[in-house]
Amino acid sequence: MAPHRRPYRIFQAVFLLLLLPSAGISQQVIQRGPFGKPAQVLDETQQWTIPLLVSSDRSLEIYIPDISSSAWLSRNYSDFINHGTYTLSTFTLYKTVEACRANQIRWGMSDNAHLDACNDIKYRARQIVVDPNQKSVQLLSAAMVDQDGQIVPESVQEPSTFRTWDQLDPATQQAILKTNELVTRQMKIYDAKVHNDHPSHGRNR
Repeated sequence: MAPHRRPYRIFQAVFLLLLLPSAGISQQVIQRGPFGKPAQVLDETQQWTIPLLVSSDRSLEIYIPDISSSAWLSRNYSDFINHGTYTLSTFTLYKTVEACRANQIRWGMSDNAHLDACNDIKYRARQIVVDPNQKSVQLLSAAMVDQDGQIVPESVQEPSTFRTWDQLDPATQQAILKTNELVTRQMKIYDAKVHNDHPSHGRNR
């Protein structure tokens, strides 16, 4: 595990710089659509993309950026090919205050400040590293997002929480499984394109 932490930290730093270009200044990461559903989300490459719904229940919906974009695939390609991992942002739409609070507790943020903040929070943005081989997820950073899709600067955290898939709640498990299916499919397409464009470049194994 130790050899892979450095690229994760680099990803983490990039994520925070993109979302929070200067301390105390909020940035919009979600463009609201009808009924508060995300119409567009800002990915790690600073591009607005139409989000993909990967999980839904009565309490919340979980979205990811468009992982078929060349910029996202290029950013994650090396880690996916060499380590089987990938890093991406997820965006949770809370349908109720209770859903926000329950989710906070599951991720170890059960203090009164975090639970009370759910009264003004519509979304939560997270950056995670997914390792399908180990069936694990590492939470690198997270931030609350207000009703207007703006990051709440003081809510940004870097907990580096680790969970195996069986420790996740059902909605998050569903999101991870669906995301992994989509990412694997898109990486196969991208890998074929890379080798067609550069036939002399062999894959490192």
